[in-house]
Amino acid sequence: MDNNGDFVVCRCENVTYAEMMKEMERGVNNAREMKLKTRAGMGFCNGRTCGHLINKMMDETDSGPDFIHLRSQPPIRTISFETLAGGAHDD
Repeated sequence: MDNNGDFVVCRCENVTYAEMMKEMERGVNNAREMKLKTRAGMGFCNGRTCGHLINKMMDETDSGPDFIHLRSQPPIRTISFETLAGGAHDD
């Protein structure tokens, strides 16, 4: 948290609470739209860390539908070209 009370909500995409509040003032009223505008929840963890807070923030808004929530997906793991090719080949 910094001196003005702001803090990072989404660590993967470095999205702060102030950025999210600014988007809410501009009319964002559901979690999906917040995700698309700020990239919060689109990082490596796919919203597993910040998704609940984002959903809670959107639930507290009076406008818009309350049934649109972020969906978390398992993170994608990297794979080496060697594994992808089926092992090391000395050609």
